Amino acid sequence: RRELPDGGARPNAAQFKQLVVTALRELHGEVGAALPVDVLTYEEKTLSAILRVISSGLVKLWSALTLLGFYQNRRCAFRVLQTSPFLLALSGNSRELVL
Repeated sequence: RRELPDGGARPNAAQFKQLVVTALRELHGEVGAALPVDVLTYEEKTLSAILRVISSGLVKLWSALTLLGFYQNRRCAFRVLQTSPFLLALSGNSRELVL
């Protein structure tokens, strides 16, 4: 999830994807920018997304997003809420399951 403390512009899905690629390029160069990352879902209202990346690229993606501090000359931060090797595990929280 991306956070904008000063209420800046909210990127659409294409801009969000470009932001991820830019973060990878800034920290890891062209090799990082070539990492296959897919934006599976993106909620513009909450600035939340589900990203898919190969397991060997998780550390590169996580570090690039964590160290990115600005978007369009405004402060921003990424918060990783959950990781999983299985997409189904990201669909809900088992602790909130009502039987």
